[in-house]
Amino acid sequence: MKNYSGVSVLSGVLLSMVATSGMAEENTAEQFDPEQFFKQGMEAREKGSPYSAIESFQTILSNQPSLHRARLELAVAYMQTLQYQEAEAQAQTVLDDPQTPASVRVSILAFLAQLKRDEEQLTPQHDHKFNLSAGVLFDSNVNVGPSSSVVNVNGTPFTITGGSPVSDNALVVSGSYDHSYRTGKTLRLGQSTGMLFWQSGASVYHRGYDTEDDFNLDVLSLRTGPAVITNKKWRGNIALQVDHIRLGGNDLANYIGLQPSMTWSFDGSTELTVDAEFTDRNFQEATDQGRDSDYYSVGIALGKGYRNNTVGVQAGIEGFENDANEAEFSNNGWEVFAGVNWQVKPTTSLFSRLSYNESDFKGVVTGVGKVRDDEQIQLIIGGKHTFANELELSAVWMRSEADSNVELYQYDRNQLSINLAKKF
Repeated sequence: MKNYSGVSVLSGVLLSMVATSGMAEENTAEQFDPEQFFKQGMEAREKGSPYSAIESFQTILSNQPSLHRARLELAVAYMQTLQYQEAEAQAQTVLDDPQTPASVRVSILAFLAQLKRDEEQLTPQHDHKFNLSAGVLFDSNVNVGPSSSVVNVNGTPFTITGGSPVSDNALVVSGSYDHSYRTGKTLRLGQSTGMLFWQSGASVYHRGYDTEDDFNLDVLSLRTGPAVITNKKWRGNIALQVDHIRLGGNDLANYIGLQPSMTWSFDGSTELTVDAEFTDRNFQEATDQGRDSDYYSVGIALGKGYRNNTVGVQAGIEGFENDANEAEFSNNGWEVFAGVNWQVKPTTSLFSRLSYNESDFKGVVTGVGKVRDDEQIQLIIGGKHTFANELELSAVWMRSEADSNVELYQYDRNQLSINLAKKF
């Protein structure tokens, strides 16, 4: 999404500067000092409070309607708050005044043209995106021993179980559809103005092993929710997500949850993101009812771009709580991570991510007599290349090492995947 305020604001500031130098000061009434309110309005706008600036300029015009300096600054403030029709009306009033100098008229006409271009961003619009992907996967530890392991598919964590460690190859196929609707509506949030979007999507994922088909994995995900992008360099969204998960050809679990997120941009290369998840996890088999849980997490991440944002670095921390029906499956913990992405050239990039997490369980493991205390470190290294702006080839290696005070839950795992994707 492009910055929909910067160019307009610069155009408006230029307009007001020309107007200030080219137009004569009107006489003021003895009982009213417009300069005081004019100064307040300009200071408020410079501090990023355009709605306060609007109040100051409106106060001037309610007392002295012919003071066009204030009227033009009011037009700029309206533009900053995405009130384009109001901005146009104020600028047009000055343009229609026969006393307005020719040089100022030229600037006003340029300003009005800019308003028309910016106003197009409030026109309702639908955006559709499709993605198909197919690839192969080598997995050195398909079932991760007799213990449980957290696997992330489409951002959804869930638990699988199995027997002795076995390696296998798999075919991985996935597809997704994303729909973004620009509503044309705006929201006032304090001194910020946001554009309202509605974002929805669906995705399917299948992992089919050559021989260990008891661990074949299928995930169907649906999500929808509003998003807001503001002219104060922050954006936010909240998504309702539903996941249906199958393991070995059998229904494993259904998840339904809310995933809010907010991101602040401090400059063109630095962003801070805070996100959360609140999910109800409902397992289908009678033997898994003790795993049914309410899952909560909150995370914060800081990202920084270097070398014209061709190199991006991100680090963050997350805390989570999984409150299951049975204490043996309830746990809480935290994770820290750091990652880097290098855009070698417009069509090629390399990336890496290192994470560490700890998880403390709340109940005794059946048949062991201990309460689990787990640690895991994970390293991901990969790269991708785009051909003819259509096909994307990617290769990813992931190394996981899990340690636990319960020996059954210790394991090592290597996964190497190669995928070919096409976007529509």
